[in-house]
Amino acid sequence: MTGEAGVDEAALLRCGLRASNAIVNDEPFEKILTDGLRHTVGADTATITMWRHTPAGLPSMTVSGQDVPPQGELRAWTERFGDHPYFAHLLTTRDPRPYRTSDFMPFDRFRNTTVYRDLLAQYGLRHQLAATLTFTDQELVFIGLLRSGQDFSDSEVHAVAHVRKMVSAALAYRTEVRTIRAKIGLKPFAEPVRELTLTARENQVLRLVAAGHTNDQAAMRLGVSTRTVRKHLESVFAKAQVPSRAAAVAWWLRQSGDPRAQG
Repeated sequence: MTGEAGVDEAALLRCGLRASNAIVNDEPFEKILTDGLRHTVGADTATITMWRHTPAGLPSMTVSGQDVPPQGELRAWTERFGDHPYFAHLLTTRDPRPYRTSDFMPFDRFRNTTVYRDLLAQYGLRHQLAATLTFTDQELVFIGLLRSGQDFSDSEVHAVAHVRKMVSAALAYRTEVRTIRAKIGLKPFAEPVRELTLTARENQVLRLVAAGHTNDQAAMRLGVSTRTVRKHLESVFAKAQVPSRAAAVAWWLRQSGDPRAQG
């Protein structure tokens, strides 16, 4: 059951089933799905983006394959959302099926758009495949697959379409169950504790910052630029929902069980 370009549809469907089972049980599903998509379809990056109405107006984002974008980049995505050809199509037609960017325009044209120049060019990711899981007035949830090599094949689009339908149905079921529980006065399920996974580099940066190093000193120790250190810290701020270096270190020490967190 393997299509062209080597996509293992059976493995992808198993991944979709695991993610759907987690959703029905009101458990985190994002990492199951993004890891499965990235490894099975063969994308450099797989993302699930959840756009909700929040006071800050920013989406929550789970990313597999690259660091979580800094807050400034998330804000830029929010502002330029409708400029992307896939989302322009979605807003016009409400069609949730998976599409490649190349289904709307060739890359030579897409690379001249502001959304590509300002947000995607820095990653060198030429090809995209997106599919919508939930689209309501309150929430938009979509899958994004990106890679720098060859474009996504028809069989890969077809395989992702099957997974999209399965996971979308599970999300709709969970929403209905939550609505019914609220109507009959049952308390909502407790919000599951989400495991926040830091990259190896983020842990290295935090270890140096906890030891009293400035951003410049940490950059010299790691052989990277100060800007790179700042980006790693911004990623940690977003993941841990903390506002500063000191708060990030305190959070990191608590997670690692370091006795210094008790002071």
